[in-house]
Amino acid sequence: MTERGDTLTMSNFRTLVIEDDAFTRTSISGALTNAQVDVVATAGSAKAAVEEFEKHNPDVIVADLDLGFGPTGIDLARTFRIRKPTLGVVMLTSYSDPRLLRNNIPDLPPGCEYLVKSQVHEIDVVANAIARSVASAKSGMLVSKSSGLPSAIHGLTEIQIETLRLVSEGLTNSEIAKQRFVSEKAVEQTIAKIAKALSIPQATNQNQRVHIARVYFRLSGQAR
Repeated sequence: MTERGDTLTMSNFRTLVIEDDAFTRTSISGALTNAQVDVVATAGSAKAAVEEFEKHNPDVIVADLDLGFGPTGIDLARTFRIRKPTLGVVMLTSYSDPRLLRNNIPDLPPGCEYLVKSQVHEIDVVANAIARSVASAKSGMLVSKSSGLPSAIHGLTEIQIETLRLVSEGLTNSEIAKQRFVSEKAVEQTIAKIAKALSIPQATNQNQRVHIARVYFRLSGQAR
């Protein structure tokens, strides 16, 4: 590993890129290769990722959080870390918080570098994250709280995050109450707390839900 100004260049970190979108996968792997990162393989699904991991034994994975139906990028990272404790992990995702994807998602593995795609304007940001993740994993200095995790909504509880997601899916308070096995009043109170936490101005119930949905879509990378 050498330095080019304040940028790390790597030709000895064997990297597996896991991304279900073919165009994005090709773009990321190509850009990393140009940044002197040794991309040994790419995978477009969890199954393919397991096969490529076993075949190439990479030093680090760069994985999307949402890989469609089935295991998430976090599931793969935690499984691979068990098989190889020195594995570096970089999550490159559109979600500002992994909890936005689904309910009860596992914690990020220790030492994981978490990057939000909309905030990554240069491939060197990813390359540097790769270097940090590998260095921390190989030194055994894995912090319990993953570095780089955005704090935009980290103050929201799991219940609030779930409600935020359900509102964005268009569910009514009654439908959310049935799904969560609580009263409609409890849902109303949760939505009010979400609106306050996200600094959404008071408005009619419908307008408030629209604002909440917009926040969700923005934080999950589905809207600009």
